[in-house]
Amino acid sequence: MARTIRLPVCAALAASIAVPSLSYATNGMTLIGYGTKSRGMGGVGIATAQDAIGGAVNPASIGFMKDRIDVGADFFVPEAKSRLGEGDQSLTYKSSANRFLMPAMGGAYKFNRKISVGFSAVPYGGGGSRYNMNLYNNVTGSDVNQTLGVNLMIMQMNPTISYRINKQNRIGASLVLSIQTFRAFGLDYFSTFTSIFNDTGQFPDYLTNNGNDWAYGAGMRFGWMGRFFKERLSLGLTYTSRVYMTKFDKYRDLFAEKGSFDTPENFGAGFAFKITPKLMIAADVTHMLYSNVRSVGNASATTTGNGFPESPEKNSLGATDGLGFGWSDQTVYKVGLAWEYNPQWTLRTGWNYGKSPIDESNGEVLFNIVAPATTQNHLTLGASYKPSKKIEWSFSYVHAFKYEQEGPTLIGDTGKIQMYQNSVGVSFGYKL
Repeated sequence: MARTIRLPVCAALAASIAVPSLSYATNGMTLIGYGTKSRGMGGVGIATAQDAIGGAVNPASIGFMKDRIDVGADFFVPEAKSRLGEGDQSLTYKSSANRFLMPAMGGAYKFNRKISVGFSAVPYGGGGSRYNMNLYNNVTGSDVNQTLGVNLMIMQMNPTISYRINKQNRIGASLVLSIQTFRAFGLDYFSTFTSIFNDTGQFPDYLTNNGNDWAYGAGMRFGWMGRFFKERLSLGLTYTSRVYMTKFDKYRDLFAEKGSFDTPENFGAGFAFKITPKLMIAADVTHMLYSNVRSVGNASATTTGNGFPESPEKNSLGATDGLGFGWSDQTVYKVGLAWEYNPQWTLRTGWNYGKSPIDESNGEVLFNIVAPATTQNHLTLGASYKPSKKIEWSFSYVHAFKYEQEGPTLIGDTGKIQMYQNSVGVSFGYKL
């Protein structure tokens, strides 16, 4: 009887923390990894089965786990700074949106010899900025004291099933249920890129300063994981479909396709190899298709003429081909080590690299002042402590090294965005 209620209890607990909390992405618009153990190893997770939160990366992985629950959180501190303009017109300011708590949880339960089921809830990604002085207004001559910024939060909940094909192989699938919330403030300058302003001279009603708006949607995630050579080698593959979201109606004059902001599809491959029984190396490669989501991948404002790549009629904000953030597709490389120092302690480290999706040479700095996703290189450290066979505490530290991008813009001649980040995570695991 007790065993039959474990999964519903896990799901209920996960749902209880599934209220989105602001998260700030670091591989583009996503976190480098999900779960404290993964984040301590550079974000690897496609071919490792370390905790139940890992089901949010590869749903097949829970088939290699014993029954367990994991609850954790990361305290995230991004430091962003931007500049727009030259000489006396120049203004450099730091974003004050830099203290975030990101909870996550997962549960895994072996239903029978063939089937395992699970549930995870993770802060998938997003981004945010808050400048107490308005960089755009400083250049255009408007109110420089107007607050400027955006907040985007993406939370995903993943009911998961894994099927045992044979002793070596598992396949899995998750229904990806997503909640997003967004708000923008101080984007008055962006009105010059809307059809309403250009046609009538009126300020658009659904561009900025409309408070929080919410979107809901769903997609699918699939995975395979196999263990070979007496379980010394693990291989994995994952694919996540585009997560189709309802539209941000309050911001339909800002995002392309009248407020659409879907989460891009992505795919990846990974391996893990036990060099010795106590030392494991793992690596993942993932690819995010930002170009398929118009509000993210559409071209940003150009540096010449009226700022539209083709015409105001075609490229106005909110239109199907409306201006976006100009992000390119992103490939991320992750590598990590785990060393079982003794039965109680396991130590981890890793590296994560993803080239910034922002191309500063094409004028994209202008729009990305409010979404400065510039960080590329990340160093990670982690550890786990087992005081007993059932209980496990895990810790992680992630440092994203400062990276800045500077390039031409339509106003102010040039702009610069830079960021570095630190985060500390802790989680509690309990084997049922």
